[in-house]
Amino acid sequence: MIAKIVTGKSFGGAVRYLMEKNGHARMIDSDGVELSDIRSLIGSFNFQRKARPEKAEVVGHISLSFHKDDTPRLTDGFMAGLAREYMQRMGITDTQYIVMRHTDTEHPHLHILYNRVKYDTRLVRSHNERIRSVAVCKTMKQKYGLTFSKGKENVKIERLHNPDKMKYRIYEAVKTALEGCASFTELVEGLNGEGITVTFVHRGSDPKKEIQGMTFTLQGQALKASQVDRKFSYANLCKIIEANRAERERQQIKRHKQEHSIRNPIIFGVRLTDEQVEQIKDGQPIYIKGMQHEGKTFDGYLVMDDNLRRGQAYIGHDPREWVEYGKYTMRRMDKDLIKDGFVVRALAQWWGGHGQTARPYLWKENFSDETYQESWDDPRKPRVPRHDTKQGKIVSSPKKSKGPKL
Repeated sequence: MIAKIVTGKSFGGAVRYLMEKNGHARMIDSDGVELSDIRSLIGSFNFQRKARPEKAEVVGHISLSFHKDDTPRLTDGFMAGLAREYMQRMGITDTQYIVMRHTDTEHPHLHILYNRVKYDTRLVRSHNERIRSVAVCKTMKQKYGLTFSKGKENVKIERLHNPDKMKYRIYEAVKTALEGCASFTELVEGLNGEGITVTFVHRGSDPKKEIQGMTFTLQGQALKASQVDRKFSYANLCKIIEANRAERERQQIKRHKQEHSIRNPIIFGVRLTDEQVEQIKDGQPIYIKGMQHEGKTFDGYLVMDDNLRRGQAYIGHDPREWVEYGKYTMRRMDKDLIKDGFVVRALAQWWGGHGQTARPYLWKENFSDETYQESWDDPRKPRVPRHDTKQGKIVSSPKKSKGPKL
């Protein structure tokens, strides 16, 4: 149920428009008018308006449109009752009116034509009538269980006349241009392509001050953004564009991760995720389901060197179990990697193993060596020389202390 309110000066034109519909118009209610013919009906309205000759716009015209899903319920009697209740709630009482039902569109609708000059010569109150009408329609839809329309999406633009037709054309263009739009520059360019000019309204009409609003101009007709639709007010457009910008950034990050993940290695038939790669580089095992090798599928821990060159699966036992190797107690996975010739940032028990651990680098200089070397620095990285300011010489950085020995 949507109401459209129009005020005019001519009862003659309004009556003929409502009644001359070639079989698509029928009167379902009236009060205080002569119904013998169109001429007498017009005369009735004009006779009463003479009580307030100083008022020109006394022709009240309201169309009430309903959702097509409500058609089975909308008998003439039900619609007439809705029209009377609407007028009562709007304060359109004690005056002449007719209610015409039109059947020339798929959406059921009726027209209320009334005299703003009441029987007692007072005028029907028009203050904030459009705002009051929105509230009345909402209340009545809830009261009678009428279908709520989904905004402007289902409007048949080709059936409209200016200025409404122009407004809906702008609405559709703005709605389309906003899809994924991440800046006002993109919005303006998109609307310019549809022949719509965008003008920003600055506070106090000073271009150096902040923007307060926008107008859209199409074929010489200018509308404020909020007039096209409330959700297109400048404040709401800022929120929509900011949300689009944030979503675009999220999608870019997501695509970057996906593209990066494609470069991750496939180990035992499973491509590693970025998170799994980071865990491996930090010297941690990862648990993977559905690994495959020689036609068999299995679940287990995967351990790799931090350069992701070689992987080893542990099935049935945890690679983090403590084992003795050389002078340290370390994880089994660290021992196996060292024996395979890799530089390992091992997790070793420290201070006698009483809950203390350390992460030294351990490796073998030669694959056949029985013992391993150790350092707090990664031996694969070149040492950075430092400048001795006292002697004016370049010398190698001294080795860091390895800490207390076991």
